[in-house]
Amino acid sequence: MRPSSLPSSPSILPTSSSRPPSERAHHGKMKCPQSFLDKPAPLPMLTKRAALTAVIVASATTPAAFAAAPATHTRARVTEGNSYAKYPIYPQYCSTPEEMEQRAIPPLKMHSSHDSSGGEGSNETDDTRKEGTRLVHVTALIRHGARTPWAGAPGYQCWDGYWQSEETGVWDCDLMTYMSPPSTGRNDANRRESYGQEESFETVMSPEKDSEGILEEEPDFLFEKRYDALKFASSAKQQQSSIYQVDPPYTTTGNELNGTCQLGQLLMRGYEQELSNGKHIRQAYFYDGNRTADEHAASDPRMRLWDLTVDRSGQTEVNNAAGDATMTNNSTSDTTATVSATVTIGDPTKKIYQEPNLRYRADDEQRTLMSGQILLRGLFGPELLDSMRNDDESTVIRLHTGDYSKDVLSINSGICPRLDELQQEAYGSEEFRKWNETSAEVAEVRRFVKEEMGLDMIPSSMLDCLMTTICTDRTLPDFVNDYDGSLGPKSWAIDLDQTNANDNKFMFERIANYAIKSHNFPYQYNDGAYAKLGMGPLWKEIVSNILPIVDSANYPSTTPPPKMALFSGHDTTLMPILATLGPEVWHAYEWAPYASMILIEIHEVIDSDRKSDFPSGYAFRLIYNGDVLTSKMDGCLEDSELCDAQILLDRVLPFAKFEDRDCTLTATTPEGGFEEKSKEMTTAAKNLVESPGGVLVVICIVLVSFVVGSLLTIFFMKRCFQEARHGKGRISLGELSMTVLEEYDEAYEENDAGGRSKPTVYGATAVTDPEHDIT
Repeated sequence: MRPSSLPSSPSILPTSSSRPPSERAHHGKMKCPQSFLDKPAPLPMLTKRAALTAVIVASATTPAAFAAAPATHTRARVTEGNSYAKYPIYPQYCSTPEEMEQRAIPPLKMHSSHDSSGGEGSNETDDTRKEGTRLVHVTALIRHGARTPWAGAPGYQCWDGYWQSEETGVWDCDLMTYMSPPSTGRNDANRRESYGQEESFETVMSPEKDSEGILEEEPDFLFEKRYDALKFASSAKQQQSSIYQVDPPYTTTGNELNGTCQLGQLLMRGYEQELSNGKHIRQAYFYDGNRTADEHAASDPRMRLWDLTVDRSGQTEVNNAAGDATMTNNSTSDTTATVSATVTIGDPTKKIYQEPNLRYRADDEQRTLMSGQILLRGLFGPELLDSMRNDDESTVIRLHTGDYSKDVLSINSGICPRLDELQQEAYGSEEFRKWNETSAEVAEVRRFVKEEMGLDMIPSSMLDCLMTTICTDRTLPDFVNDYDGSLGPKSWAIDLDQTNANDNKFMFERIANYAIKSHNFPYQYNDGAYAKLGMGPLWKEIVSNILPIVDSANYPSTTPPPKMALFSGHDTTLMPILATLGPEVWHAYEWAPYASMILIEIHEVIDSDRKSDFPSGYAFRLIYNGDVLTSKMDGCLEDSELCDAQILLDRVLPFAKFEDRDCTLTATTPEGGFEEKSKEMTTAAKNLVESPGGVLVVICIVLVSFVVGSLLTIFFMKRCFQEARHGKGRISLGELSMTVLEEYDEAYEENDAGGRSKPTVYGATAVTDPEHDIT
């Protein structure tokens, strides 16, 4: 794809639906806001130069500007204007603004007390710190921000009255999606043939051709995508009156969520969360002279992935005593490329947000695509706006994705059947069954859900029901409106004090804890075998960006590895990734909140005195939501935030595979294979025959079986004959069996319109729904 052309696939442009058409479209150049987060800028009929920059300008809207357009139907809808104002305290899952602020990327501490570059309590300077290590690469994995429910009724079960309520049964969204059409990419001759006349072609297109004869200028415009085309019923209650009934079948002419929201769509809360992630990354890895605060990680020379005080011509920005910026020549520095001892990382001829300086990867879901784009807007916003102001070529950030059904950013048993077996093994294990079947706490939670919430089982959607309700300031029913954060996550070994187990207190957290533990158990079981096999392809993508840096001799690359790789996925991306790194890194009774972020930093060791601690010459630092977890990995020192990169590679390379991973189904079951069971039965029969009186016992068993079988056969055939004589026996046994199955299938299809898979129950089945992550 040429840099000057529009992207070949639609670009998601988050913006408000409240701007009038006169502000969204006009001919000519875009107007730039005075500062990065100033007033919202208009959305024009974009020139090619400005088309992708619109993702920055259009999203530079203050939250107040996202009020919904006047609706043509009346509803007791929940708006997004007053976020996190209904409840006194919110779960960490919700990622409130206060919680997001606490996830800032921490500065890099010293290696240890004997570090040659200084240590805690030492009088280190920038010069001494600079001699130790240098950050050369960062991999970031994020979960999307806050979103709508991932499914509609009837598969998405919560509690009695959830879908009948005007508040929880209707979801309207303020955040819109914009799409830009692709460039045709056709050459001059083909286009002349299409138009037929040279004059009309020249007049209409005003072509400017590049060296390959490809037209540079084409009409640019945006499409605003709105989920408002389907007819609404007069109320959610009327729409959902037959929601759980098989006859009449459930039907509706509205959207799945009965409003203008898409299933699993990113919300304004999620927008703000991913902006915070972009800000955290910028403050940690972008050095911008006096504009970089002392408390930001980038104030440390070791952490400067990008030095913005150096421009392309080799001039370094120097701030004088008055604080004014001047430029001094420094041709040995560069703002985009890092040159390690063995390989060049990034490309100094490209902009910092272009490949190979940045690699952006997401699966093909609206919430993940937009979350990554918003993060990049927060990360590269000033540079993208500068590009637009300078009348530069189109601002294009390349996105890598694939078919969602085939993607590997989450565990996908559809392309690896062995994963289902490993999941079943985990749920069939003695450890899980002991907890799930004998725990008094589990029994109490199940009783409560049945008696108070009207559900026979705890559905897979229960955790999402609780969290999407409280995190969007919707009203929880009284019986679970008791969240105060007092319990927190609980391990399998800890049950609630039985003196309080039966008093129906803390039920929000108790139900959530049960759902989390049930879902996550396979991730950590058997040293994370399920997570390792499932996330092997994603780990292969991750290490493909790291190996050419830390081991270029054995893993040469034809293109420079990126300075930053961003993967935008789900909670079911981050949790199994953490599980593969060891049981101390992440506990499976914890859930990844909205906009969670894993960072893997790669540091080059440039101080010869420290290379004895890092034999590979490179170190890594592992961060999750602002907490440094490096020391929790096996083989890493407890008192150091950095660990030799080879330890990370030794951990993940054995299962970092794609096509060559073993996805073959085996003959084993959780408690032994068919061959093993056959051997056990053969041995038992042999022992019986060889025992005293064993032959007589076998003969008796055969005779009794023969007599009982004969009597049952005679009784059944006699009854069928009598019914046939009275005209009632028109269905044979085989037809009867098939009819029963067909009636069951028809009942289910009527009850589950839309082709959704049957809802799973925590702990009762190992089947997962590949269409959706749980939250």
